[in-house]
Amino acid sequence: MTATAFRPASITLASALCVLALSAGGCQNKPASFKLDNGLRVDLLPVAHGTKAALVVLFDVGGDHDPAGRSGMARLVEHLLSASTRPGRTLATTVATRSGDDYTMYASEVLAGRIIEELDDVAGRLWGPPASEGDVDRARKQVLDDIAKTHGADAAATAMARAAEALRPSPRGGTRGGVAAEVEATTPAEIDAFRRASFGAATARLIVIGRFKVTDAEKHIRASFGALPAGKAPDARAAVGARVTGTLVVGDAPTAMALAVAAPDMKEPLYPAFLVLAARLAGPGDAGRARAWKADFAPVARPDVLFVTGPVPPGQQPQAAADRMRAEVTAIVAAPLAPDEPARALARFGEELGITPAAAPRDTAFSVGRLLQLGVDAKTLERAVGAVTQDQLTSAARLFDAKSSTAVIAGGKI
Repeated sequence: MTATAFRPASITLASALCVLALSAGGCQNKPASFKLDNGLRVDLLPVAHGTKAALVVLFDVGGDHDPAGRSGMARLVEHLLSASTRPGRTLATTVATRSGDDYTMYASEVLAGRIIEELDDVAGRLWGPPASEGDVDRARKQVLDDIAKTHGADAAATAMARAAEALRPSPRGGTRGGVAAEVEATTPAEIDAFRRASFGAATARLIVIGRFKVTDAEKHIRASFGALPAGKAPDARAAVGARVTGTLVVGDAPTAMALAVAAPDMKEPLYPAFLVLAARLAGPGDAGRARAWKADFAPVARPDVLFVTGPVPPGQQPQAAADRMRAEVTAIVAAPLAPDEPARALARFGEELGITPAAAPRDTAFSVGRLLQLGVDAKTLERAVGAVTQDQLTSAARLFDAKSSTAVIAGGKI
């Protein structure tokens, strides 16, 4: 199978990187996409310059795929992927893991000249022997600590988690991040069985970006990754449960607020207008008037929900504080479309959406991988954002009203 036999939905940024990085003499070391017999999808994004290179493995497995009664399983695996990298066992200068509802990521960044060696090492580390009991214990503690934060230990984290859960309940009776009792009961054997069954080559995409020769990288990938077990794709996402909208109060001493707004699917016509509103809310606000809250939207890392978060002001009733925050947000999204707003939205989210290269190679690789995973073409999205109309903006603004969003006020004992 040749390097051009498999074509992903979009490799727009890869082509742009090639054009920008190489001399006017032509792009001889071209980006390549191919698929191994075991199902591993590979995207190679070479550039001519730079001191760092990055490797990202993106699995089509996340929290929504946790087995029944074992909520938090994907988060445990995420932490164990990080545990597979220790001093003396990797060439990486930095390592990061991340997971969401539908993905788990492992990323490493190395000196550009070491990327081929890192490729060889990663195959052995991520698909190596079962994790040690100590690694499992450490991973469990990390997951349980995160769960505690979203169940009262951290008011802001609790408000965000409960708001997101109200908008889209987790499948199979779990909760985002895991149920503490289920995480505590999960055995190392269960984690290893789930990891080997679901985190195989067939559920993974490998993205490599940096200064390397494509033919060399492909040769090493076929040799190091070609014999890995394919694994089996986990069950598809469960249907979305009933939403709870309006305002909810959680705990006996509320100190933090979170407004959760469900974002349209990235391929829906309303998404570009929603992106413009997200950029508007994330902006600095009116001159001389500081906002008491902030907007948080991660288009590819957490694409389904936008958060607006803030503290409950001292001496103010929680419900009144939430109503005020919602009223301010409503007034902002209801404002007319300014001529430069589409361009500002693209400038703000361009790196996350793979429209412009990010400062860190691994961030670019992650964005490219997520867009491919979601079936979104960056160039098409860029054009759609640039063409947003006032009518589209007005329709998108309705997603922020009390009938479509959830405000949670949290704090104290839950």
